[in-house]
Amino acid sequence: MADRLMSLSLDQQTLLEYRAILENASVGILFTRDRKVLHCNPRFNEIFGYAEGELQGQPGRVFYLSDTDCTRMGEVAGPRLTRGEPVSLEFTMRRKDDTPIDCHMRIKPVNPHNSAEGTIWIFEDITERKKAESALQQLIHRQDAILENASVGIMFTRNGLIELTNPRFDAILGWPPGALLGQKTRVFFSSDDDHQGFAEHAGATLASGALMEAEWLNTRHDGSKVWCRHLAKAVTTTAENRTTIWITEDISEKKASADALLRAHQALEQRVEERTRELQDAHQRMQVVIDSSTLAIYTQDQPGRILSWNTAAEKMFNLLRQETLEDPTIFSQRLEPPELQSLREQAFEGRKVVNTELQLNLPGGQALELSLNIVALHDQAGQAYGVLTMASDISERKANERKVAFMAYHDALTGLPNRQLLEDRLEVAMAQADRSKTKVSLLFLDLDNFKRINDTLGHAIGDSLLQEVAQRLRTCVRESDTISRQGGDEFVVLLNALQDKDAALPVIAKLLDRLDEPFYTDGHELATSASIGVTVYPDDGQDFDTLRKKADMAMYRAKEAGRNTYRYFNEAMNAEAKEHLHLRNGLRRALERNELVLHYQPQIDLTTGRVFGAEALIRWNHPDLGMVSPARFIPVAEDSGLIVPIGDWVMSEACRQAMSWHRQGLPALLMAVNVSVAQFNRGNLEEALVKVLLASGMNPQNLELELTESLLIQNVDHVLAALKRLKGLGVQLAIDDFGTGYSSLSYLKRFDIDKLKIDQSFVRDLVADPEDTAIVNAIIQMAKSMGLKTIAEGVETPDIVTSLRRFGCDEAQGFFFAKPMPAEAFASFVSSHPQTNTPLN
Repeated sequence: MADRLMSLSLDQQTLLEYRAILENASVGILFTRDRKVLHCNPRFNEIFGYAEGELQGQPGRVFYLSDTDCTRMGEVAGPRLTRGEPVSLEFTMRRKDDTPIDCHMRIKPVNPHNSAEGTIWIFEDITERKKAESALQQLIHRQDAILENASVGIMFTRNGLIELTNPRFDAILGWPPGALLGQKTRVFFSSDDDHQGFAEHAGATLASGALMEAEWLNTRHDGSKVWCRHLAKAVTTTAENRTTIWITEDISEKKASADALLRAHQALEQRVEERTRELQDAHQRMQVVIDSSTLAIYTQDQPGRILSWNTAAEKMFNLLRQETLEDPTIFSQRLEPPELQSLREQAFEGRKVVNTELQLNLPGGQALELSLNIVALHDQAGQAYGVLTMASDISERKANERKVAFMAYHDALTGLPNRQLLEDRLEVAMAQADRSKTKVSLLFLDLDNFKRINDTLGHAIGDSLLQEVAQRLRTCVRESDTISRQGGDEFVVLLNALQDKDAALPVIAKLLDRLDEPFYTDGHELATSASIGVTVYPDDGQDFDTLRKKADMAMYRAKEAGRNTYRYFNEAMNAEAKEHLHLRNGLRRALERNELVLHYQPQIDLTTGRVFGAEALIRWNHPDLGMVSPARFIPVAEDSGLIVPIGDWVMSEACRQAMSWHRQGLPALLMAVNVSVAQFNRGNLEEALVKVLLASGMNPQNLELELTESLLIQNVDHVLAALKRLKGLGVQLAIDDFGTGYSSLSYLKRFDIDKLKIDQSFVRDLVADPEDTAIVNAIIQMAKSMGLKTIAEGVETPDIVTSLRRFGCDEAQGFFFAKPMPAEAFASFVSSHPQTNTPLN
């Protein structure tokens, strides 16, 4: 190869630069003739473990593990090479030390028409790739793609005709391999005018010898359209030989420009290697690709003077090629930082600089993050005279990496640390506390009434509120403390280096005060507060999960205490939580084991004194705890979601029992059944009710569903439509515990309600408390004006009955009449109770 280079009349320095590129190729290259080694590059020696020059003249069989392998290779490759065809295969070869090595080889005859002139072997060490699994398999495909196909289309035209295209070019334009050879470029355009327009755009630039760049909507072989980016330059412009090189990229779905053009550069290097018989033309083509590459490619001598400077370097460093020709030291003096100078010196001394990342500050404050590959340039005597640098701008990738790294440890909405980062910082804080004998406090914050704000005003307002909450929280703690958003409206504050557990109290007070102030978002004034649960390390736990779980328990106690307050964790909370879990687990089996029973409280007509109905009240006959009050297990059922199947069972059992009484001879009674919000919101209450009525045979008019006031203000249109469907079935509707929720006369006007049930908290002190007297009287009079019935619960004395009758209340229930009782006792009570129109005295 050296003799051929000596024989060429090209500029010697340029040839040396080209040779430097070839000598630093990342694949092994071997030239053989008569099955003996003529020449190989340094990478080939490195792959097979030979010293430079040691292989020259060696027979090819030294690379095989056995004579059988050598013979098999001859059988596979020999006939094809004899026919002038290239061979590409993977084969296990032998290093100098007799160790096996897996190789990917591409073999071509130097002269396809006369294989006796020798062969070119391109080797890639794929031993490690063979050992890898799926992740490295992808790398093999990429390496094979680099060897087999450029990632950009390349076309050569001579005198207006297509002389050569690579497979990628054929694929972009949709032509079968080889079908374009000899065609005119008119085939890529939709019309003569389109073709002429492109020619006018490109002709003058190409004729001047400059690099032409254009984006054009071209036509594929099948008539479909493809947007292409074309880079073209005339290699020769003589009248007899007008040769042009085209680099074409499908920009309809193009990949990152830097990677694509880098692969184009590497692909063109392979093309140059494969066309060694046309070295001068290959060099010219390579120079075009270098000038069109997005990689900044430039060469310097040892002192740092610029020897060559491509177009991408002009754009990347904002330094024109003409400026470097007029002052070759301008780059090293103005832009090259000491770190880059040191890398250049390392490469000059023979050390590899591969994919080295470096930040460079341009004049004006712009920062470039670069990935650098630097190799030494050697003259014919092997002496280094300079370096070649290939630089790619990785600023965007590095920014994305930093963003991804930030997002991995921070909440996307507020920018606060997420749970993972909080756990890491807690580990550090606990270790510091152990060394300094201090404490760490974990505050679990849950915003009060946030769900109502989110549901009423929308998620955009809710998100803005959460961002403002995060800002306020930051003003309440030290920089050494940590605020974390756990999701939704839950935040955790980590306070470290506390002298005692009470040292967190000033911070807690500040948090509560700041969050109690009004928020202003998008024209809305919002009021919220926070409930805070507090745990202390090491008193309450030794790890994050334990401390957070206990802080969560304490937070719920703060909510139960009226919200906008805090509670420290104590072991009583833990005991309650265990009981809650015990009840929850037992409740799951209670339905299956028939442990749930219904008791019935009579409802009395205050005008006639007769029993007109019953309210079905659930009880749990626990095998270990005995009869469990609903006050203990209903909250557990609601929290676990078991309230829905339990509610269905209550409705079914109550209707079945009502029909059983009727068959025993009791009069048709009104059966009142409570409906939970969860039952109503699941969306199939109507369907479940129809099944119960059909199964029991009960008249729908004898069933009364008691609904809570809070249900009526949630999604009013949906609730209104659902209530209309329920009324269409014929059932009665009542509002339970009226006066204790979010009462609104406007809702009562819209909903088809039959009855208001006055809460017992107003009824018990009706005689003694003037305020309760006024409230109960107002409810009854309002109901009358709206055509609604009223029923008072919790009636315990004759005086209360007298007052209710005086106000005009229609119905009542309570211990004065009877306590809730089992079905058999209720039947006896009704049978013995007067059913005539006998007024109560």
